[in-house]
Amino acid sequence: MMATPMLRFAGAVLLIALTAACASPFKSAYDAPNGKTLVITKAEWAGFQTYLSLIGSTRPGAFSLHVTNGQTDDYHYSLCEYDSCIGGPAYPNAAMNICLRDGGECVLFANNREILLNYRLADQ
Repeated sequence: MMATPMLRFAGAVLLIALTAACASPFKSAYDAPNGKTLVITKAEWAGFQTYLSLIGSTRPGAFSLHVTNGQTDDYHYSLCEYDSCIGGPAYPNAAMNICLRDGGECVLFANNREILLNYRLADQ
């Protein structure tokens, strides 16, 4: 029996949803809930707030942080610029690849709007 186009579409949507729900392959010492606490500087926190405003509640994206001695010193993000994009591993991979070009330690801080790490804001 051949699957109808609608059944194939429903299967593809389910596969995408399951893929997006999987845990991040980017493990770090700061992973919630039992990891160390990452210190996030004011500049990187402002960058994260900008990222959140850009993705809103409907667009997929990912936010990575460059880390030196347990504190952030740069950020990168990858996001969909349109409301009709489909999520998946492309955004976390892109955000991490951009960060890794700088060398050193990089962590995936958020996938879409979900924060993945233990953190606190730096005293400034």
